[in-house]
Amino acid sequence: MKADKPFVTAVIVGAGNGTRMGGVNKALIKIGEKTAFRMVLDTFGEADCIDEIVVVCRDTEEMERESQGFDKKPLTFTLGGNTRTRSVFNGVAAANRKSAFYCIHDCARPLVTADIINKVTEAAIKSGAATACTPVTDTIKYVDSEKGTVYTPNRSNLLALQTPQVFEARLYTAAAAVAKKDGFAATDDTAIAEHAGFKVEYVLTDKSNLKLTSTEDVLIARYIEQKRRKDTQ
Repeated sequence: MKADKPFVTAVIVGAGNGTRMGGVNKALIKIGEKTAFRMVLDTFGEADCIDEIVVVCRDTEEMERESQGFDKKPLTFTLGGNTRTRSVFNGVAAANRKSAFYCIHDCARPLVTADIINKVTEAAIKSGAATACTPVTDTIKYVDSEKGTVYTPNRSNLLALQTPQVFEARLYTAAAAVAKKDGFAATDDTAIAEHAGFKVEYVLTDKSNLKLTSTEDVLIARYIEQKRRKDTQ
């Protein structure tokens, strides 16, 4: 990154209740030698584009213990809200006032790389908003519970969104205000930006940047992490 780059705050969101994982805190699941949270924290610490890190969590003491010894970037902890959107808002509110961009990432994606973080941030610096994503390879059916299959969208037009998602600070603040005024709820921050009329750039990555949603995802993540370690030895 250039020396005159804008100040970027990473907002790591790990305040979910893990409903689909039986109430397990996904941030504390071990993937190899580290927890998912510590993997994400260390990776963001290595990313040149990141200037500070805000961790949004449901138990600050617990996460502070997991971060012991981390000294790569300034680190702040704040509590999450009752929705993901509210948690992100809390994280943004805790950011340094000079932050020009927010790099929002789900703690449940522990296999993110510094290269992905840098690429998505660079794209957002040029365009105002950008997200990591991967092409959809499965055939998708849109199904109505009463009518059955309604249509089959062309998968060449489909993308599966990932995080990080990076936004220019003023753009995100404006989009959040519109969403609040309209009562617009979303599980994805790009949806909030696009609802307000802003364009988002899509940066293609690969499927290894997966999200821990089920126990099967944990097994896959552990396999990928183990392979990466072997490949670097």
